[in-house]
Formats: sequence, C-alpha cells, structure tokens
Amino acid sequence: LQKMYGRITSPNFPNVYPNHKERIWNITVPKGYSVRIYFTHFNLELSYLCEYDYVKLSSGGRTLATLCGKDSTDTEEAPGNKTYISVDNNLMVVFRSDYSNEKPFTGFEAFYAAEGKRSVSLVDGGDMAVVGLVLPWALGVWLLV
Repeated sequence: LQKMYGRITSPNFPNVYPNHKERIWNITVPKGYSVRIYFTHFNLELSYLCEYDYVKLSSGGRTLATLCGKDSTDTEEAPGNKTYISVDNNLMVVFRSDYSNEKPFTGFEAFYAAEGKRSVSLVDGGDMAVVGLVLPWALGVWLLV
C-alpha cells in the first residue's frame, strides 16, 4: 500500500474471520514520514504469547507489537486505544489465524496515516512546524489532521 492514509481489516470483517489465513500488508509512505496506525475494532482469539491468532506490527527490522485477544493481560497485548508508530517510512502488518477457533471472533479494523514534520508557509509570512498528516486540499488550501 502506498497511500498517505487508509483502512485495513481482517478477512470477512465485520464478520467472523476464517481459520488458517495469513494476510500481509506492507504500508509505505514517502521518506521523512512514519506510519501511524490505530485500531477501531479488535477481537482475536486469545492465546499465551499470541501464538495462535495475531496481528504483528513490524518496522525497521524489528517487531513493534504482537497483538491478540480483546483486552491485554500480563503476557498478551491487545491494542485498546493505543496508537503505534513505525520507526521509518514502512510498516508491515501481518494477520494470522491458526487452524481452529473455539468461538466466533470478528477480527480487526485499523486506520493508518502518514505522519511527519513538515514546514508550511503561513499566509502572512513565517513558517509553522506541523506534526501529523498534511494533506493537499482543493484550491491550494491545506487540511491539517
């Protein structure tokens, strides 16, 4: 995926995700930006250290998080309201389900956006540092989100 922002979901979302599936998203934004991702829905099978069904977030050659369940425990992490940020301009998201589930789990929905520091000229002169996503908007107006 090479968009400045977008949405990804588990297979069949918002319905029950299938067994024995793997899906990989490689999100790339322009150099100088990082990728911010957050989950609006997360309901995966809970297992010790998330070894069965999981969403894994990786960037810069390291794992940022391995997520499973619906709520975090002392050995497993669920995203809750947490936001994750890549260490460079790439974020790999891997969804994996094992061969069976005891209950119907509805998977996940996540939104991502490019985030970076950019300098924007002000109408009356000077510069303003912007942290966050800067999208070009119609008629030369910038939308800051």
